[in-house]
Amino acid sequence: MAATSLVAATASPAAADLQPRKDEWWFSAWDVQNSVWPLTKGSGVTVALLDSGVDAGIPELSGAVLEGTDTAGGKTDGRKDMDIFEDGHGTSMAVMIAGRGGGNSGYVGIAPEAEILPVHVATGDVPGSPVGITAALTNGIRFAVDKGAKVINLSIGAGADGIPHQCPNKLLDSIGYALKKDVVVVASAGNSGRTINSPEAPGSCPGVVAVGGINSDLRPWEKTQRQPYVALAAPASGSVFVGRNDKVFTGAEGTSASAALVSGAVALVRAHNPRMSGRTVVQRLLATALPINRPIPDQATGYGAIRIARAMDTAKYPVPANAPNPVYDRFDQLQGAAHDVNATPSAEARKSAGGLSPIMYVAVVGLAVVLVGGLGLLWGQRRLRRVR
Repeated sequence: MAATSLVAATASPAAADLQPRKDEWWFSAWDVQNSVWPLTKGSGVTVALLDSGVDAGIPELSGAVLEGTDTAGGKTDGRKDMDIFEDGHGTSMAVMIAGRGGGNSGYVGIAPEAEILPVHVATGDVPGSPVGITAALTNGIRFAVDKGAKVINLSIGAGADGIPHQCPNKLLDSIGYALKKDVVVVASAGNSGRTINSPEAPGSCPGVVAVGGINSDLRPWEKTQRQPYVALAAPASGSVFVGRNDKVFTGAEGTSASAALVSGAVALVRAHNPRMSGRTVVQRLLATALPINRPIPDQATGYGAIRIARAMDTAKYPVPANAPNPVYDRFDQLQGAAHDVNATPSAEARKSAGGLSPIMYVAVVGLAVVLVGGLGLLWGQRRLRRVR
C-alpha cells in the first residue's frame, strides 16, 4: 500500500503559510495542508510533554513553549533540555508536535499552533537525583492536568513485565486522575519488538493510548513493540530529528516519534471539536484508522494508522456510540474490579474466603498493598529508556 492511501481525495485549498520539509512524508499521507490545516492547526490546545525538557530557545519552537516544571530534581522550569543521552530527545518531540519552521531544519510540527507544556521527568539526567522515575512521572502528570493540558505525551518507557496491570500503582493512579479530568494520555509502544519485546510502561498502562510505529510503505517498523496494549500506529521513521541547540540528526527512528505525532493529532481533533470528550476523541481515532494488519486489532499496529481528517470530521465520518474503545474499556474494567475489591466484605464472604477475622482480613490486604507498592518501586529504580 502507498502512504497516500491514508487520505481521500479533497479539493480544499492548501494552507500555504507553513511549508513542511519534503521528508516529513506524513503531511502528504494525511493531506494535512489541504484537509486539516484549513480547519485548525491546533490553536487553543496545550500538549504536555513529559520528557527530558525542551530547548525553548531554538527557532523552530519560537513562541510555542510555555513555562513548565521539573519533577525529576533538576530544578528547571522544563524549558531546558537536560538530555545527557541523546542530545535533546524532549526537544525533538516538541518540534514534531508544534514546530513552526525556521532554524537549521525548517521543521514544521503537525499542530504548529498548539502550545507545549514541558515537564522534565527524566531522572537519569540528574546525577544523584533523590526522585524515582515513578514519582517523577506521577507528579508530572498531575502538574500537566492541573495546568490545563488536553493531551499528555509520554515518549518514554521502562520494563513493566511482572508488575500488576503492567503499571506501577502510583502511576496508574495519576493516569486515572488525568482521564477523570478529560485528558488524553499518549505513550510510545516501545522499540524492542525485534528482541525482548517485553511490555513497557507507561504505554502498557490501562487508559493510555499506546502507539506503534510504521514506515512510509505503511508496514510495521521492524523494531516496534508487538503487544496487546498497542492501540494505534503512526510514522516512526523517514525524517530528521531536531535536538537541543538546534542540532539536526539524520537517520533517527522510533516509536517516540509515533507517539508525538498522535499527540499532535489529538490536539488537532480537540481544537476542531472543543466540546468532544477525550474518550470520544480516542474512540474516533480508533474507528477511523486505516487497518495495517489482520486481525484487527493487530499487536504491532493496533487498529491501524491514524487518519486525522477522518477523526476530525464527525459529519462525514460518523462513529457509532458503541464503537470499540479498548483503551478506556480496560481502564474502566480495572476501576470496577478495584471497587469490588475495596468494598467491605460481609461476614459470609469472609467465611467463604477461609474464615478470616476482620483483623486478619485487614492484615492480609495491607500486606498485598505493600507488595504491590514494592513492585512499583523496583520499576522506578530501573534506568529510564527514552524510546526513540
